[in-house]
Amino acid sequence: MSSILRSGIVAAAVVLLAAGCAAGPGASGGSAPSATDAPPAPAQPVVTGAEARAQLADLPMPSATEPVMAIGLVLDDGEPILCLGPVAESAPPQCAGPALVGFDWAQVAEPVEMSEVRWAHVAMQVTYDAEAFTVTQVGELLDLAAITMPAIEYPTGDLDDATIAAVQEDLMTLRRRDVFGAAGMDGVVVLSVLHDDGSMQEALDGIYGEGVVFVESALR
Repeated sequence: MSSILRSGIVAAAVVLLAAGCAAGPGASGGSAPSATDAPPAPAQPVVTGAEARAQLADLPMPSATEPVMAIGLVLDDGEPILCLGPVAESAPPQCAGPALVGFDWAQVAEPVEMSEVRWAHVAMQVTYDAEAFTVTQVGELLDLAAITMPAIEYPTGDLDDATIAAVQEDLMTLRRRDVFGAAGMDGVVVLSVLHDDGSMQEALDGIYGEGVVFVESALR
């Protein structure tokens, strides 16, 4: 083989090697990296503060026109109310709740009475008028001891403490009688309310993103 031909072969090999190095892994016959090989997109940050609070001003306050289950404390110091949120364990107890329409103390076998206040723990079917802030008893009282309510399945999330605190601060600006409070639990914020038909949860998912706030409804 002539020296000229030998030199041409060597030169061609050098060119091919250089081209392979320039193309990088996967080129020159290899498959290109797929989209699934790319690192996952970072989670969108939770927006809190003024922007979120402006949207919270329009958070729905749903009524319940069909009967729902209510388990709570009837407290009557002249006008009965149904307490479905926190109750101070004093004597008599102290709590707040919607006015209770259609309730008759004759249904209660042994109500507790002190200082002209009567109270009893009850279970009943009710409807709920959010605008008037009243519940109306439907049918007879239910046997409280015989009722087994399904356990609430709380979700778990990955919110850090700072984000939980910021979302809680937003939610506590809801100066509404149907909102009981907000607490961090397993990486999410649990908002306890009197009643949600799903519209509050949907709205909060739109404000903060899914998996940030979980709405716990007392009426179920």
